Amino acid sequence: MGDTFAILYVCTGNMCRSPMAERMTRAALAARLGPDADRFTVYSAGTGTVDGRAMTAEAAAQVKAYSADPAGFVSAELRESHVGGADLVLAATRAHRSDVVTLVPGALRRTFTLTEFARLAAALTDRARTDRAQTGRTPADRTAVDAPPDLPTEPVERARALVAAAARARGTVRPARLDDDDIPDPIGQSVEVYEHVGAVIAEAVGVSVTALAGS
Repeated sequence: MGDTFAILYVCTGNMCRSPMAERMTRAALAARLGPDADRFTVYSAGTGTVDGRAMTAEAAAQVKAYSADPAGFVSAELRESHVGGADLVLAATRAHRSDVVTLVPGALRRTFTLTEFARLAAALTDRARTDRAQTGRTPADRTAVDAPPDLPTEPVERARALVAAAARARGTVRPARLDDDDIPDPIGQSVEVYEHVGAVIAEAVGVSVTALAGS
């Protein structure tokens, strides 16, 4: 809280999906924000794991493939303190999202699936750009997926405003299929499955960090 912003990723084992998202997000924030990236804390945990497990070799390979660093990662069992310290919680699936909210009911408005938040963030920031181009638009013209009229440029303020706007817009921008909000668990699967999951996570992370950090 305060002058920093914390992002928590959640999956089951905290060995594949959430570690990939964590490390890709750190790299994307550093590339986009430079020194201001230090104001963002990114971490992950699992709903069905124990502390101290390594990321799988296949997940580490995907992290490297997207120019991020897997070094030093160890798993963490999801605890209330992880959720309580997060400004934004991004879950691998809808079931993980429910697990988070069951653990900490007050986290509902800041908890989304990875793909859900990316979809909402893209809609909100696209609408904000449209609004700036349409000078005659009135408040009555605005819809539920509108971004705040003056989305801040300061990174932490912007991130908080975007999360609040996404919470208000939840359910207004639906996926093509409900399963699109569930990223499958690749553990024990082929390299091709890991590559698919890595690409889905990298896309969601890229869209989300672009929206959170601004241009």
